Amino acid sequence: MGVGFEFATGWDIYRLKPGRVMPPGGFRTVTDLGRETTEFPKAAVIRGGFGWKMTADGTEIEYVVDPVDESNAGSNQLVGVMQDLDRFMRMMNQRKSQSFLTVADFPQGTFSPHNRRFVIHIKPEMRFRDIEAIPQVTGGVRLARIRKLWRLLADPNSTAAKRFFSEKPGGNPMYSPFIKKTVIPWRLIKDSRWPTHRPSARLRGLVTLIATYLQRGYSPQQHGVGAVKYLFFIMSRTSFAGLFKDLPVREQTHYKAAEDDWVNFICRDVMSKVQGMPDTGIDPKGKVLERRITDRGNLEEPIELPIIREDWLKAMLQGRDLLSASAHPLGGNDNATWEDSNSDLGHRLRGLAGLGEKMDPVHYKGRKNKAAILEFRARQAVLNYERWPDYAFRMHRFFTEINEGDRHGLIDLAAPGL
Repeated sequence: MGVGFEFATGWDIYRLKPGRVMPPGGFRTVTDLGRETTEFPKAAVIRGGFGWKMTADGTEIEYVVDPVDESNAGSNQLVGVMQDLDRFMRMMNQRKSQSFLTVADFPQGTFSPHNRRFVIHIKPEMRFRDIEAIPQVTGGVRLARIRKLWRLLADPNSTAAKRFFSEKPGGNPMYSPFIKKTVIPWRLIKDSRWPTHRPSARLRGLVTLIATYLQRGYSPQQHGVGAVKYLFFIMSRTSFAGLFKDLPVREQTHYKAAEDDWVNFICRDVMSKVQGMPDTGIDPKGKVLERRITDRGNLEEPIELPIIREDWLKAMLQGRDLLSASAHPLGGNDNATWEDSNSDLGHRLRGLAGLGEKMDPVHYKGRKNKAAILEFRARQAVLNYERWPDYAFRMHRFFTEINEGDRHGLIDLAAPGL
């Protein structure tokens, strides 16, 4: 899988409706746009490049950089990819003064013959300004390094936290306090029903990730949230069933034979140590997501998703992740529970564990390892297109060092801050 990037620009793109032709003189108003165009299908590829794609996310233009391995070879590959994307972005940026762009505004051959029926709209507030983007990164992190990464991101003064997480107006940290709540001293991560066992680094990492999910879903007041994936600003694309299979065989065997102990370990022993949780932990029979889903404000009566904590935790041991779209296929009698009321969005659990049991192959001390594929969804600071290559190189090096560096060493994004 490797490290991949998305750059959402704020420029909009539409396609001509079937049978419509470009108006003489091109588009002049937003009214023309609404009458003559429609959205592209989700994730439609408008143009491909060397290791990157220009796509449509709704109406927004997004540049997606294909994942590259966390290795020296991947780093060398990324140089060529970002150079090619940078050349294209400089060409696009030269057209920032226009309100509407069509294929006629680009050099011949820029877009393939079958993909020329588009209109790009640059909103007034973005005209004459260099192209910027809110970046997003996906990368693999070994379970044994999850806690190291969490400790780093919990520090709002770290360069990594300042890059991964935007701040509130005034400079106050927005996301680091949530991460800090689940940073538990390793000596306190222990199973009261298996007192002779010292949890492996991989188990401590998995437990930390599970605790983060449970903490984000915890809400006795049942506060609303626009979509499930909004809760998880660090979201595992690998299923929790797949992550459990990465634990040492002894730990897998033990908990498969003692499912209730696994539930108690997480809900009582671990969650009682998470800041803001009850001293006795959380009720195993409570819902994983106590937050009520509003479908981005589309529902007059928000909905609860009926996934019980102990069921989710036990299913992991059996090779299933109940917190995933694949576990609740659309089209059944319970379709109203799982399908988003916004018709173009699909499943309410979209994205979560979307890669199934797939993990990222990485190396540590010359040996093959596996890494959880994590999508870092928190809003990051806006980045000028000229700085995208440097951002990509630093992020790639950061994930490589997280996985391959000395476990006692200090790892942070290279200064100065991006």
